[in-house]
Formats: sequence, structure tokens, C-alpha cells
Amino acid sequence: MDKRTFFLKAMAAEEYRRRAWVISAFSQTRENPEAWKADPYPWRIVQTPAAHFFVDPEKGTDRNRELTAIDDAKAGEPPFTFREPIDLKVAEVPNLHRDVRTTYGNTLFNFLVLVYPFGDRVEFQLGRVSAAQLEEHVLKRTIDEPEASADSDAKRPARVTGPAAKGLEAPLYTSEYVKFSNAMFQLTAFTQLCVPAVTRKTMQAAPGILELRNRLLEQNRDHLDDPAVVAGIMKELVKYDKEYLKGDEGANFLITKKSWDVVRTRLFSMMGMEAGFGDLTRADLVKTSLAEGWDISKFPAMNDTLRAGSYKRGAETALGGELVKWLLRVSANLGVTQEDCGARLGLEMTVDEDNIYKLPGSSVVTSGGHEKIDSEEAARKYLGKKIMLRSPMFCTLAKTDYCSVCAGTRLSLNPTALSVAISDYGSTFMGLSLGAMHGKVLETAKMDYSKAIT
Repeated sequence: MDKRTFFLKAMAAEEYRRRAWVISAFSQTRENPEAWKADPYPWRIVQTPAAHFFVDPEKGTDRNRELTAIDDAKAGEPPFTFREPIDLKVAEVPNLHRDVRTTYGNTLFNFLVLVYPFGDRVEFQLGRVSAAQLEEHVLKRTIDEPEASADSDAKRPARVTGPAAKGLEAPLYTSEYVKFSNAMFQLTAFTQLCVPAVTRKTMQAAPGILELRNRLLEQNRDHLDDPAVVAGIMKELVKYDKEYLKGDEGANFLITKKSWDVVRTRLFSMMGMEAGFGDLTRADLVKTSLAEGWDISKFPAMNDTLRAGSYKRGAETALGGELVKWLLRVSANLGVTQEDCGARLGLEMTVDEDNIYKLPGSSVVTSGGHEKIDSEEAARKYLGKKIMLRSPMFCTLAKTDYCSVCAGTRLSLNPTALSVAISDYGSTFMGLSLGAMHGKVLETAKMDYSKAIT
């Protein structure tokens, strides 16, 4: 049997749920030649120095299974690799709606994370997948399980059946979301197979990067006290480093901004500006990398940075906690009423892809009053338009009350819990203090002040 056919049959048999099978499919294993006989589960892969075989459920009996060769799997190599291409047809994968060319790893992900809990109701995901975006999509479609509650004989509505229960618009259920979550966590068992942290390239500096650094420093020698200039230099070093690691397996481990802009840059390129207890406008530039050894002349600046991070992690965190309590107390009497204050003012904003997420759950001021935005689809009609969004800032109700229109749908769900949302400002300050102990990226960004204040 060819490996493609074998793989798809194993997927149909849900072997992706068996960790041992996935490991044997995507790595080289070594075991006693007779070990498989102790647990001859269907589709079990048996690797030998001469060839790869599998326990064929279509041959023999449960007690006396037979092996069949995986014809085009090379001995001495894993039967499959995560980036090995595979052409899929619609009928071969439940949630696939068009023929695609993808990889074995991508196919395994879709079977485990999407087909297993949802069948054909969440579309096949190609390429790199954002876990946050995928979960957000799933949560929007998830509804309560239609079962009797524990303290009542009344039943929730029955599950959707017929054609409406299938396809990309069908509802998802809480029990399926639990299976989805468990499947996502199961992926962590395969990190050593597909996301190697250590390769020859990740363990060393990019050839020529120190020469590039020295050249950039010399070109800007009269402006090295300007954080914006240093940020530009470090941006060039990161770009050079990424080009060096392009295509390397280890680059798939370095997926966070901090991995590139802080860890590898400080280790192999340049430490950068150290502010210590001050701010970056008076920071001291450390031109060397940790791999080159410490520049003792810059020891005070580096040491002050460590002390500042430790201090903020401890003492200044208390300030954020204190602010949370203070905000909870001063806002304890705030509440949301169901009436509409009729305010004709609000936050002005021009809707674009960066801020459209603010509209669902809010109301737009119109000539006749206001229009409630219930969904992203309803919000998209305002793309590119300047609108006025109802806000608690402009609510006209007396004393400590806010109307449900100005407060919005989310805050109105818990009309006596406004203080919890307000206290989140203190949590943000506390998070900043906690994060001060970790490395920071020095970079520049363009700011549209009109967007920043809306």
C-alpha cells in the first residue's frame, strides 16, 4: 500500500488520537522486532532497518494480525515528515470543500483539531494557523448542549438536525468545544517532532552580522544617543538574522517577536540601550553582544537594568494592586440601567480594519437616534466611514448610573459589575510593572493620535 493511501486510512480510523501512532509516523523509532505482536492495533506502524510496515486490519484475525509494507516509505527515515506535500481531494477529508495541495502535518492538524470534534462543520485550515483566531471562530458558533438541566425537568432545545446540522453555518456545542480544547492541548505532545528548538543555525550567530553591526554603528556614530537611530540599527540586525535562519527547522520555534528582537539580538548581535532606573532618552548603549563577553565598562548600566527590573517586579507591582482596590471602591456604586439616555454625542472615529472590532455590541449615533451593532457583518457597512459611537463618557443619566446603550452590550450583561471592568486599568499598570523584569524590544512605530484616543 502506498504511504498516501495508508495515511488517509489511518486518519479515517482516528489513529491521530493515538500519540504512539503519531510519533511512529513522523519520527524514527527503534523497538524489539516482535514488540508489535503484544499490541497489534490496526494501522500500527512497524519500522525495520529494511522497510516500514503496518498492522493490516484487513488481513488476519484480531489475534493473528499480518503486516503489510508501506511501499514508498524509505527505510532509515521517518515514514512521513510534517512538511512533506500531499494532494487532497474533497471526498478524502470531511471538512475539505475543494481540492488542495498541503502537507502531511497540516492534514494531521485538521483531523485532530477540527474533524475529531466538529466533523465537517469547521472549514479545513491551510498553512500556519493562529490558535487565538481559530478559538474565537469556534466560540462564536458554540451554543449550550441541549440536555436537561440538573435541577429541572425542562429540556433545552434539541440539537439541530437535518441539512442545517451540517456545513459551515451549523452550530457547535459545548461538549464539542471541550473535545476541541483537549485536542489543542494534545498538540503539545508533538513539539519535539515538528518544532525543534536546537539546530546548528539557532545555536550560532549569523555569519557577518557583527561586521554589519560595526558598519551601522560607524555610519551613525554621531547619533548613537538617539533611541530611534539605535532602534533602526537593531531592526536591520534582526532582518539580517531572519534571512540567515530562513528555511531552517529551528526558525519555526522562534515564532515570537521576543525570540528575535530580544533573545537572539542580545545574544548574538548587540545588547542595545540600557535605561536602568531612568528612561530610554538617557539610556546607555551597549554595543557588544553577550556571546562576545561582557563589556565591563558598561557593567553599571547593565547592572542597573537588572536592579530596576527586580524592583519594579516587586515594589512597583504593589502600586498596581493598590490602584485596583482603589478603583473597585470608588466605582462600587456604578450601575447600568436598561433605559436609553438619548445622548446625541459620542466618540468620533473613522472605521477601518484596525478598530472595527470596537463596534459589535455598541451603538452608532444616527439622525433618528441610534443603531445597535449586533455583529461583525453589521459593522462592516461602516468601513471607511466617520461615525459617532455611543460611549459612557457622554451618558447623560444622573448620579452614578449609565444607560445600556452608552454602556454597550457587554457591560450591560452585568449591570452591577462596572467596577470590575474599571479596575482593569490598575491590572494593566500592574502588568507593566511585572513585565519590566523581562527584556524589552527597542523599536519605533508610527502613531495616529486620532485613533489612539478613540
